[in-house]
Amino acid sequence: MPDVTIYTDGAARGNPNGPGGYGAVVRYTDASGKVFEREYSAGFAVTTNNRMELMAAIVALENLKVPCNVTLYSDSKYLVDAYNEGWVWYWREHGYRNKQGDAVKNTELWMRLLAQTDRHEVTFEWVKGHNGHPENERCDELATTAADGDTLYVDDGGDLRDPVLYTEKQGGAKSASDGNGAAGAGADFSDYKPGTLSKEALFEKIEALRNRIDEEMELLERMEEEYYSQDEE
Repeated sequence: MPDVTIYTDGAARGNPNGPGGYGAVVRYTDASGKVFEREYSAGFAVTTNNRMELMAAIVALENLKVPCNVTLYSDSKYLVDAYNEGWVWYWREHGYRNKQGDAVKNTELWMRLLAQTDRHEVTFEWVKGHNGHPENERCDELATTAADGDTLYVDDGGDLRDPVLYTEKQGGAKSASDGNGAAGAGADFSDYKPGTLSKEALFEKIEALRNRIDEEMELLERMEEEYYSQDEE
């Protein structure tokens, strides 16, 4: 099988239930040493960061024409640990319910992703986000540019090769779904009490909190830049 390297990232503004986007870089080197690279991105009007992390991996894998040996790099623990900890296999075997018997969030996206990891040999590797990793930074740029763009789609978990544009008429009526009628994973931290959550549930909340902190830091940097630029005027 061909060896392929994939880098992915997702972004959301006002996570959960704000605009978001995904970015992916797919790289293949042929037998002669020639490098082929493609980039994928799209923005959505109402979504969550975790959904965009999953969509980045799904779209990159779905666009591989033949089964490949893939190494996929992501800064999302939500994505990487689900595979490396073996949770996805448990979910599928138990009707997409976790060990506590709760419905797994973003079920339709996990099903699409599992269809691709059945087709390809995929190794998931975690990289620290916003840490100077060139490909991760590029994916972040693709994802945030898409999230901030004028062309936004409906996040229904469908086949994005035929996406539906989000319109003003849909505003307020369409919300990002986790596949089970609930919005955004890990947005509520009120139920956190030490010693009461499984490792799986803790990682989900950690990822959501990390995303919230990243967004606050980006806002802080923009405000500081504007503040200090006024001294130069």
